[in-house]
Amino acid sequence: MNRRAAAAGVAVLALAVITSCSPSPPPAPTEPSMDVPPIPGTGLAGTARFRADPCSAVTVEQLNSLGFTGGDRSVDGNRCVTKFGPVASVDTVNRDNSLRTLYLEHARGHDTGNHWEPITIDTVHPAVIVTVDDNVPSKQADGPLGCTLALAADDSTLIYITAATYDKPEAGPWQHDPCGAAQKIAEVAARNLRT
Repeated sequence: MNRRAAAAGVAVLALAVITSCSPSPPPAPTEPSMDVPPIPGTGLAGTARFRADPCSAVTVEQLNSLGFTGGDRSVDGNRCVTKFGPVASVDTVNRDNSLRTLYLEHARGHDTGNHWEPITIDTVHPAVIVTVDDNVPSKQADGPLGCTLALAADDSTLIYITAATYDKPEAGPWQHDPCGAAQKIAEVAARNLRT
């Protein structure tokens, strides 16, 4: 065996040893187990309308019919704000998010809000109450001040509905029940956006 062949053999053996000792690549991260509720059909037909106009989810007149008083409306990009008096308000927002992404972020322990309560709107539309704004310590018995839920409009759109009632009479029967208000508004929004 000549020197060149011997050197080549040693190089191949050294490479084999180095390769067998090098660490294998880490396994791909697995997604957490989660049970995302299905969205009926293809979702709400009026989702494109909502994306273009976040106020199309619910009208001021519909909010008044639910018991809110007055209503001064403004639009800020993808957010529609209806103010009732100086403090109480209802917001509808598109955050370019999906129900699956929301569930995944929650399962990974990321910040999705201070509350997690899956619910169903009109018995078919999946939603999650994601934030509840507690009242001041001395008024805890009066209920929370605000509530936000995320309603799945389709596979790529969540409608975030916030009812900030703040104990104010302008919020009508929802003065001490912002989560009840958010759910009732979500029912109206789902009906409005079905067509």
